[in-house]
Amino acid sequence: MDKYPPSLESLQREVSELIAIYHGRGRTTEATRLESAVATARNRVVAVGTDSDPMTITLEELARCVKAWLHAKSWIVAEDLGLLVLNSCEILKGERDPMTMTAMHNLSSAYWGRRKLDQAATLAVRVVRLRQSILGEEDPQTLASMANLASTYRIQGHWAEAQKLDARIFEMKKKTLGPRDPSTLSSMSHLAISYSNLGRYEEAETIARQLVSLGERGLPPTDGSLLNWKLTLASTYRDQGRLESAETLEQEVVAISRGIFGTNDSFTLTSMANLASTYRQQSRWSDAERLEKEVVAISETVLGEIHPQTLMSISNLASTYRNQGRLEEAKSLGRKATAVLKEILGESHPYTLVAMADLAVTYQTMKQSPDAEILAARSLRLMEETIGKNHPHTLSAMANLGFIYQSQSRWAVAGEMAETVHSGRERAFGTDHPDTVAALDDLRRVAWVEAADHNAQRTLN
Repeated sequence: MDKYPPSLESLQREVSELIAIYHGRGRTTEATRLESAVATARNRVVAVGTDSDPMTITLEELARCVKAWLHAKSWIVAEDLGLLVLNSCEILKGERDPMTMTAMHNLSSAYWGRRKLDQAATLAVRVVRLRQSILGEEDPQTLASMANLASTYRIQGHWAEAQKLDARIFEMKKKTLGPRDPSTLSSMSHLAISYSNLGRYEEAETIARQLVSLGERGLPPTDGSLLNWKLTLASTYRDQGRLESAETLEQEVVAISRGIFGTNDSFTLTSMANLASTYRQQSRWSDAERLEKEVVAISETVLGEIHPQTLMSISNLASTYRNQGRLEEAKSLGRKATAVLKEILGESHPYTLVAMADLAVTYQTMKQSPDAEILAARSLRLMEETIGKNHPHTLSAMANLGFIYQSQSRWAVAGEMAETVHSGRERAFGTDHPDTVAALDDLRRVAWVEAADHNAQRTLN
């Protein structure tokens, strides 16, 4: 909208235009809700009389609509109306007014829901700074805005920034609400996820274990928070190579989620995708394929074909196809997932980079070494820049590139990479983790070849 509504009449005209648009699009429910909000505002003005502020009352009712649509995940209409409310509040009340800051927070949430992440982050940073300066960092509204910003950072792949915020929010809530308050526990769960994203799996496991223990003592087995905590704990098990423990928890969560929420629920889909990942790591390709195909089909319908979760599911299925020897199918799906992730999230997003690195493995398996090397080298460089040289994803990308160099008999650089991967995994996982063991085997193989080449050269000389 190009102009701020300067008066009640112009605001009502803008709302009437939205109502007409929604009727024209067949969104009768939203149109009716807006009409009801306008009518309620008029009735409140009449009831209060001459002392009322009709503009403020109207904005309050419209803001209630925005909140209701956010709760219902009706992101488009929440954005439409949220932008109108914020524009009006800013021009009439200024950015430091509580109503304006709430409107900023709500519009940022709508942007988040629509995956307009840069806009969501920009607005969230602004409202966090305002609320910190006006209300203080410990105020519940400030903490809510900080949590919004942390969530946006997580989706953007800015995992270090998210972790710092999550840790601060958790400490503030523990101080102000107590360690057992549901809101504190929710923030604790977010911190565990941030640790896991950063490859700090032991810290993530410690928190997730505490949450599951608390949940099992005080919540029913079907509680959504408890199921979420169990899924987080299972992920830390899988990341640390404890696959049987991960599988047991994930199977439990999938079974309960299917029964309570249904297969089309986003949490159920996440739990199914996680179980499929465990099957992949166990080399149970048929089980992984069966589950991944179901996840992809439902995700495309429920979340949409270009949702990041859908695209990562497609990339995972491509990996399974590759390990089954179905290379053309793997290549087709991998290229699709990588291209769309690059378009919607950007090339430097961790999800995009993981998909790129996996596609490079497919190229190498198909003996397309030049394409594999280019893609593997680029994904590795970007991972080093964005998530760090010591992140498990980065080490995996380096191992893949090292394997490509081995296939090209570039043993010196392959040996350097093998050493880096092994030492990095040993620090991150310990000596007994399957990935560390594999890295040690790779290092020994390269060293053996280099030694054999050296001996051959000495013999020739």
